[in-house]
Amino acid sequence: MPAAMTRAWLIGAGPGDVELMTLKATRALGEADVVLVDDLVNPDVLQFARADAQVVYVGKRGGHPSTPQAEIVAQMLTHLRAGRSVARLKGGDPFVFGRGGEELEALDAEGIRVDVINGITAGIAAPAALGIAVTHREHAQGVVFVTGHGAGSGEPDWAALVATRMTLVIYMGMRRLAEITAALLAVGMRADTPCAAIEAATRPEQRHALAPLGDFAATVARAGLGSPAIVVIGGVASLALAREAAAQRDSETRRARFDEAGDTAVAEARPMPSPGAAASAAGRTDSAHGAGLPKTLSVGIGCRSNSTAADIEAAVRAALGTHPFAGIVNVATIDSKAHEAGLLEFCARHALPLQLFTREQIAAIPVTSPSAAAHAHLGVDGVCEPCALLAASHAASTANTAIAANTANAASVANTGCAADPATPASHALLLVRKTVHAGITVAIACASDAPHADAAPQSSAAHPAPPNQDPR
Repeated sequence: MPAAMTRAWLIGAGPGDVELMTLKATRALGEADVVLVDDLVNPDVLQFARADAQVVYVGKRGGHPSTPQAEIVAQMLTHLRAGRSVARLKGGDPFVFGRGGEELEALDAEGIRVDVINGITAGIAAPAALGIAVTHREHAQGVVFVTGHGAGSGEPDWAALVATRMTLVIYMGMRRLAEITAALLAVGMRADTPCAAIEAATRPEQRHALAPLGDFAATVARAGLGSPAIVVIGGVASLALAREAAAQRDSETRRARFDEAGDTAVAEARPMPSPGAAASAAGRTDSAHGAGLPKTLSVGIGCRSNSTAADIEAAVRAALGTHPFAGIVNVATIDSKAHEAGLLEFCARHALPLQLFTREQIAAIPVTSPSAAAHAHLGVDGVCEPCALLAASHAASTANTAIAANTANAASVANTGCAADPATPASHALLLVRKTVHAGITVAIACASDAPHADAAPQSSAAHPAPPNQDPR
């Protein structure tokens, strides 16, 4: 087939969260015969590729061994000349430190039709994940994207960049962070300039560090952050510092209130509150509206590190839809989240028992749409749906045990705090709301199969249902 009859796409997959990928990008992936994938692309986006598409991993990560650029172009041309359409899939945006311009030139020279599909670049998405706007009338009138390694083009002119007084967003700068901060200080940038580093932005494993420029490199090193990461330097980073300080004050205030109320078990953030603990009417904000309602809903939650209680509550309320918040009987998640402060605060705020399940217990529950990323990061195919079902089954068994302590199915329940029989699935539970995603937090809702809600069909909530394999929760 002549080259002119073949087609290629340069696709930006966005910063990591599958939901930040564009509709146009997903459609193009569904048309390609061959997909050449960069290292930084979330593997879950490949759910949008054709089942028979050939997927080729070609590396490309700053500071790591990579497939040579010339070899990538040669592979693309080989497939295109053979009549196969090719999608070149890159993290972020293909034209922002993605070598998309070089690939476009090479394909244009061969007469290949190329469509460029932009993606959200990490230089915008990573700061936004911390509440940092890269431009802000009170802090910066512009933003400069700059590479931190300068391979082949020499060191950036840090003095000129500092003189702009604009936000500096540095890609691929983690290996040389100490050198970069020293260079900025040497050309006159103030040591108290706010800075942020965000690793794995928008992904469940996202982490960050905030510090003034003078202490920044040491703070990042102590936090153990690495690539891929974005560095933000400038007054706008103070927005994240202010939010973090406010969240800390709010958390301390709430904990102090629980101490005063004598609820020391919650104030000390015990990872596994008693599954049978009754919800306090004073502690549950919805109690006045929910008095008399049966508590039959079990909420399974998957959240990234440092998720706030406010975001978790918003995600739960969005997933509930028309189901009453006051109908929640318990909350459940994987045991690796036992000390997640935002989740503990959410449960404490509403006096909801938090149940924790092991990977083995969760893995015993089938997941309709397994997540490759979940398996890679957590060793399970999903978190929120299995946890909701296990918690609902536990609640059903607890109720049955109260009526007849020796009932046969009491032994088949996944019991928080001790190992459950992995051979017994959560067969006494019904999934009411499948996995939904809100603010990067996944939520599913289940109830006992004989509960008042059990005849309801699985519904779509106010949040958008997550596509299959969307994330590791």
